Amino acid sequence: MRVRLLPVLAVVSFSAGLGMLGAGYFYAGDTRPSVPAHVNYFTPTPTPTSAASATPTDVPTPTPTPPPYDGAVARFKIPRFNVDAAVEPISIKPGTNELDTPHNPRDVGWYDTTMLANAPFLGDKPGFGKNALFSAHVDYYGLDPRLMPFNKLNQLNPDDLITVVMDNGTEYTYKVILKQNYSINDIKMGELIDAPTRPKDKEWITLITCSNTGPSVPVYADKPNGPVEYLERDVVIAERVS
Repeated sequence: MRVRLLPVLAVVSFSAGLGMLGAGYFYAGDTRPSVPAHVNYFTPTPTPTSAASATPTDVPTPTPTPPPYDGAVARFKIPRFNVDAAVEPISIKPGTNELDTPHNPRDVGWYDTTMLANAPFLGDKPGFGKNALFSAHVDYYGLDPRLMPFNKLNQLNPDDLITVVMDNGTEYTYKVILKQNYSINDIKMGELIDAPTRPKDKEWITLITCSNTGPSVPVYADKPNGPVEYLERDVVIAERVS
């Protein structure tokens, strides 16, 4: 699966400009009236009584929101299709401007931001309230396609559930909200990664794979029955629900 990143750069530059613009806060100073020097403000000490008010005990203490878990992404599950695959951190292909794909064809790849020295804007980690990007093979030459994690990605429906499991057992559950097919010439990776339509209070995962229901061309011209390159991509977006 080949996906180039050139469209991303313009999106990222634009996003950076917005970030700097949003940082233009200023401090206007304290506008409260000053207190005359000769006035003493104090709080009278209450006279103790036998019926002193008791501290309320029926007010629940708010449970603090735990910080996101910053460990490794371990497994990827699609319960409807009995998918339970290991997650492999991947990045950009060396010397290219293309997204890498899982080296083990049975893994799901997560684009690890800590590995992306040349493209640190690619996605985020699950649990951090943004958009995490995953990819996997739809099939693989010489292997049973049913073993590929995203073999049935284009059959997902709205409200189907996806689970991402961290290496400490923490699970994040997402609900499918969008499915789309793109030509490789029309896919806008910048928009998929930066997710400009994602509400700020929502967390997404974006899944991408080759579309094996559309056109393809042989990888080797002299081997028409050999491996092929698919010319379309299937994309699914899911929103975190727990």
